[in-house]
Amino acid sequence: MKSSSLSSQFFANSSAAMMPAWKDALFKLSGMLHLKTRYVLTRDNRLRLRYVASAVAGVALITGMYAGGVIQPNKDAINSVEMVAGIEPEAGLSEAGPILSYVMNPQSAARNLFSENALNTHRDKDGQIRRDPAVKESVELAERSSDSESPAAEERRIEIGKGDTLAGVLTNAGIAYAEAQDVVGQVSRYFNMKNLRPGQVFNVTLEPADTDTGYQLAALTFAPDPLKTIEISRNDNGDIVSELSQKEIKKHREARQMVINGSVYGSADRADLPDRVTANAIKLFSYAVDFQRDIKAGDKLDVLYDSYKTQDGYVAKTGEIVFAKLKVGGREYALYRYESSGGKVDYYTADGKSIRQSTGLMRTPVAYGRRSSGFGVRVHPVLGYTKMHKGVDFASPVGTAIYASGDGVIERAGRFSTFGNYVRIRHSSKVSTAYAHMSRFGKGIRPGMKVKQGQIIGYVGTTGRSTGPHLHYEVLVNNIQVNPSAVKYSSENALTGNDLNNFKRSVRALGEEYTQNLKAPVKLASAE
Repeated sequence: MKSSSLSSQFFANSSAAMMPAWKDALFKLSGMLHLKTRYVLTRDNRLRLRYVASAVAGVALITGMYAGGVIQPNKDAINSVEMVAGIEPEAGLSEAGPILSYVMNPQSAARNLFSENALNTHRDKDGQIRRDPAVKESVELAERSSDSESPAAEERRIEIGKGDTLAGVLTNAGIAYAEAQDVVGQVSRYFNMKNLRPGQVFNVTLEPADTDTGYQLAALTFAPDPLKTIEISRNDNGDIVSELSQKEIKKHREARQMVINGSVYGSADRADLPDRVTANAIKLFSYAVDFQRDIKAGDKLDVLYDSYKTQDGYVAKTGEIVFAKLKVGGREYALYRYESSGGKVDYYTADGKSIRQSTGLMRTPVAYGRRSSGFGVRVHPVLGYTKMHKGVDFASPVGTAIYASGDGVIERAGRFSTFGNYVRIRHSSKVSTAYAHMSRFGKGIRPGMKVKQGQIIGYVGTTGRSTGPHLHYEVLVNNIQVNPSAVKYSSENALTGNDLNNFKRSVRALGEEYTQNLKAPVKLASAE
């Protein structure tokens, strides 16, 4: 609608009873102020509430003066009131009657017209009177929607980066520093924060804080490993509390069979045999087999071992081998784990003899590697002339574990001549073994310490006079180096009596258990 004066839109429709002087004055006023139609009228040409209120106030003033005798009522004044009353319903107020009653009984009419009950139906929650029901309803709907839209809780996945601290990432997420420190304290109850590593994930739920400090923690979960979950939340008092939930672990028996084709470890991987079990099997059978020279393609290894799993199938750890059988060429070796009545746990052959004592020294006192040099005369690789080689060399990567080839007492542990880091073990009054060129010693290894067969005493290196990482291994009889493959000593330790009878029953039971657990078809470990 284009601009127009108040006279053309409003006074043309007004009652003719209005006083001409008022009309002339308002005509002039509208022209002077250049009022636009939208300032006075709504879109449907109704008078805006502010002008109705002004008119009502004016009528109230005039009728009050009439009631007090200041002004005597006349016909034109009554017509003016009727004109305003005709406008009033269009503006959204209740009815015209209360205004007309001002002329007859202005005091009581004023109380009724401006009473709380009369006006409250048109007020919003802020006390404002809306000009018509449609607008009032729309405003109320908008206000109800606004009141119901409180900020929602926010879930975030926070990943620890290099150099991050838990308190730092929580603070960056919007949590107050003091509360972040509280959370760190709760997590520290179950987890050493020094072990926090990049890539670890915290699932955090944040909610708006009651103050202007940003967010506060609603909940946090952190799984430091697949078995543990740390859960942090707020109790009814708003305090941060925590608890640790752990998955239940049960022991199972696992059976595997592999056919060797390529390296032993590669074949084990393809047969789904854990590395720890493979290493233990090699160490156990090293009493009878040289894994560097004796193993050929087509040889077979059967293993029954303990496995600790959660209900959802996660393998928490692998346990001990309880039965193993190795077929090398035309020979077969079997061993069984058994605890005697005296509480001693050991591995025995099928006839009840301890494999640690009955077969003598280990043939291969190193976790893995190849035999690079044997016992005898050779051209020395460093000196360049023919010299007696008084031991056996096993080429292995630096850090490969070295085992004590038999029970005994450490005679020497330290630097020794051209041997570099050197360990010597006395096994009996006549027999000793020596291990040279180590990169470092095993934990606690020192002179006078007792060691068990298969115990780690050091790690492969290239210290001393050496051309590369390897173990130089010697066997000494009466302090003279001899060919290790020609030496055995025996301190017979066989089961007898009830232990032997119980062991034989255990042998049959373990054999049956292996067959039952080997449900899947045999996994051939091909080189491909």
